[in-house]
Amino acid sequence: MSENENIERVTSTTKKFPHDPYVRSVLKDPARTAELLRLASRKNSNLAQFLATVNLDTLQEISEAFSDTVTHGDGDLAFTVKIASDEPKQAELLVGIIEEHKSYPETGIIPQLVKYWFQIMVRNQKNIPTIAIVLYNGKDPWRIEKETMFPNYPEYYHKIGLPFLLELIDVSDIFEDEEIPRISPKIALALVALKYVFNGEKLKKHLKAAMAGLKSLPREEAEEFLSQTFVYLKQWFNGDAKEQFKMDFKKCSEVYGYKSIAEVEEEEIKLKMVDAMLAMPKLTDEDISVVSGLPQEEIQKRRALRNQGL
Repeated sequence: MSENENIERVTSTTKKFPHDPYVRSVLKDPARTAELLRLASRKNSNLAQFLATVNLDTLQEISEAFSDTVTHGDGDLAFTVKIASDEPKQAELLVGIIEEHKSYPETGIIPQLVKYWFQIMVRNQKNIPTIAIVLYNGKDPWRIEKETMFPNYPEYYHKIGLPFLLELIDVSDIFEDEEIPRISPKIALALVALKYVFNGEKLKKHLKAAMAGLKSLPREEAEEFLSQTFVYLKQWFNGDAKEQFKMDFKKCSEVYGYKSIAEVEEEEIKLKMVDAMLAMPKLTDEDISVVSGLPQEEIQKRRALRNQGL
């Protein structure tokens, strides 16, 4: 692969690829989000200051029990975390975290985050201070600290502040390549995938090292995450670059005896067929199971995810 490969860039006018579900699958686990925040805080003094005030061991996802697809909107993830304090009353204070992922600079990020904040925090939580964290892995530099809530209004209204603190985490600044073996398996592979999705040569160079950590996970879990990573990454490549990427990924995965890329692609096709059938109201889970060959439990799980907008 070369630096000038034809890697398709997602914009608001082009087809959107499923980067959010991939990021969500990694960071939904509070322990992995905590690790990401700790890694990122090493070069982000504001984030380090925030982490010094909270106990990350108390990080909890705001689950579907607190928000459905209407109130949760399109936000990636949300958490609460307790203040770190020796004083019992203060230690019960909660802070909200909204975690949003972007693969390209987006001018509408401020009103979008304000909407998420209102839907997730104001409507479903107590009156708690909130930190909005944007995880960014785009090709172009992006600074959003100076954006205002009402940029189209006269300058007087620019004084109106955000109802939360906003931190941008650029994946390219989170870790150095030699640190890959020291990062937990899923975070390591996800960060390599996100950091080098637009750089085929470096992706190829660091993919094997990132995959190596998966050996410490149960085989089924490792294969499932490897499949998710492959499906995510291949969406960004076109033509010869896509075929070269598939060959590189196959070589890396076969070193550790994981399932073949052909099996992953076959499963992906089957799941797309299931998704199409789920959109047909007359088909029951049993009908779809018979046609697809997947257990009804898997169909029910996928239907639930679909209903949640995931």
